[in-house]
Amino acid sequence: MSALTHNRPLRAITAGILLCAIGCLCVWSVLYARHATAPAIEQRHMARLDSMAATLLPVSASGQGDLRLNCRLASAPGIGRNMPLYIATSGGKEIGYIVVYSSPRGYSNPLLLIAGMDTSLRLGKVDIHLSRETPGIGDKVDRRHSDFLDQFTGRALDGQFWEVRKSGGDFDYISGATVTSRAIVTATADMLKAMQNLDTRGLAPCKGGK
Repeated sequence: MSALTHNRPLRAITAGILLCAIGCLCVWSVLYARHATAPAIEQRHMARLDSMAATLLPVSASGQGDLRLNCRLASAPGIGRNMPLYIATSGGKEIGYIVVYSSPRGYSNPLLLIAGMDTSLRLGKVDIHLSRETPGIGDKVDRRHSDFLDQFTGRALDGQFWEVRKSGGDFDYISGATVTSRAIVTATADMLKAMQNLDTRGLAPCKGGK
């Protein structure tokens, strides 16, 4: 057996170890970059939310000075699992909430919504937080295409039938996007029901503290 033939297994093992090491280094680099940038991403997210708070909360709450948002994780039917819920305070007093909630009833999942409300659970503004609805169909409900979401402002759980008018309810819908319209209406009603029974003070803080 020649020396070249004898060294082939050793070379194969060496090449395998080298490839494994390179792979591990790549994985470590990705994880490190994600870990290193996570605080900055969270900071940008919080800054965006801070700027949105004044428009999401009802005027009675957003008009107060020294507005602070305290992030908690909420898990409940009608909201979702480990969803951010921001307790809005002013002068140390609770004045409202901003909650991210999900709906499984749209064309495509996830359909994540975000809403602001005062402590009596009267809505300020409802908006789309994340949507994968079909372009030109389900996405007709967002603010770039219609004023559909404006009809939620000032609403509370009681006093209306939370369905679209096509099904006898009190809410308008977008023609060609009835499924998504209904998903938002019923999901918002479910969220408000969940908020009625949620102990916000007992919720775990979001990762990062704020």
